[in-house]
Amino acid sequence: MRYLLEAGGVQKKRHVLFTVILFLMAILLHQSQVILGINISFADFFCLIVFVILIIRNQLDIPTLPLKFFIIVSMFVLATAVIYVPIQFNSNTNPIAIVSDYIKLSASFVYFLIGYNLSKINYLEKTLKWYSLFSILVGILGIIFTIFSINVFSNILFFGGTRFRGLMIDPNYYSVLQITGLVYFTRSKMVEARYKYLAVIITFLAVLTTGSKTGIITLICYLALRLIEYLFLKKKKTGEVVVHLFFIVFLILMAPLPFGIFEKAMYHLSSSIPSFFRIQELLTDITGSISESGSGRGDAWNAAIQVIQLSPFLGVGIGTYTSLTGEMFHYGNLAHNTFLQLFAEWGIPLATCFFGYVFFLLGKVSLFRFHRSETNLILRDIMIIMLVGSMAISLNSARILWLILGALIYSVNSQRINHR
Repeated sequence: MRYLLEAGGVQKKRHVLFTVILFLMAILLHQSQVILGINISFADFFCLIVFVILIIRNQLDIPTLPLKFFIIVSMFVLATAVIYVPIQFNSNTNPIAIVSDYIKLSASFVYFLIGYNLSKINYLEKTLKWYSLFSILVGILGIIFTIFSINVFSNILFFGGTRFRGLMIDPNYYSVLQITGLVYFTRSKMVEARYKYLAVIITFLAVLTTGSKTGIITLICYLALRLIEYLFLKKKKTGEVVVHLFFIVFLILMAPLPFGIFEKAMYHLSSSIPSFFRIQELLTDITGSISESGSGRGDAWNAAIQVIQLSPFLGVGIGTYTSLTGEMFHYGNLAHNTFLQLFAEWGIPLATCFFGYVFFLLGKVSLFRFHRSETNLILRDIMIIMLVGSMAISLNSARILWLILGALIYSVNSQRINHR
């Protein structure tokens, strides 16, 4: 009996330790910093510990199809970078850059496995809860620091002295993560309605503090998705649907009046809070805001498209993209678009297979009722937000994207088996 009690105590301590490590990994997904040219987060350290613990416990399950795809991608991008690019483009590749990018690719796959297995052992909901709660807390911090012009740690928390970026390296990246944190609070049945509305307000203000046009557009797209879902997918009486539609039409017709008031308000806010100027510009000049005020998206996308045209099937591999665009187009930067970035690096066939499968998963959750569980909807929404944000940021190495993708694949596949 004593032996059983001692064994139970040890198991409880191990469970608590694992929970604490997982908690730290979840909240630190909101932190990253470039060290020696590599985007590093403290979450990586705890992710590795979680990975090792799963191996020791014999709980690490590696799905066959994703593993095969990772091996195929690895072989192609490495061979392309080392052999094809130097011959085809007469360019000297940088071994350090190739190794650095492959470390990022491998780390992404580890996060994928962590997400897959957290879903399997029923730790995913806790992880999402902690991740989302910390997102709201950092958002509140950004709102307070911006409104009251608090300059403490401004070099760390602000980009360019005005745009709040939290603990991330980029305010655009931070703004997209803020929106992913909103999903849990608006989807979870455990969260009261008043806190759901509060989370929406905090997220909206937090995105404004970043001055991120990408963040504002992504938030609008997500809220539009939820509105469409509420109007047409949830069961309602015909009368309710008609009333809602009339209300929306009324808002559209009356939009010029509140929009004018909102524009004036934004003008006054941007006078006192410089980061809001970028949002004001988005409202008044959408086309110009894409390429001006530091965005430069047009040049980035054009360079990526030209790289894809030069090597459509094999791509240019990893660790070569910025050097090639610098040599050929005098633009040595990322594509600022995850889709273009992967098409350029992996080639059209592999990138098409990857994105095709991702959209296939999203479609299954959206169209089949037995896949529309609360957890799956949260995972789906986060993926959609990341994909929308990916239109203007290169998020192919985003940790949360790969963790969520792994969790979604396990959750959808396990529900398919149970449904049978």
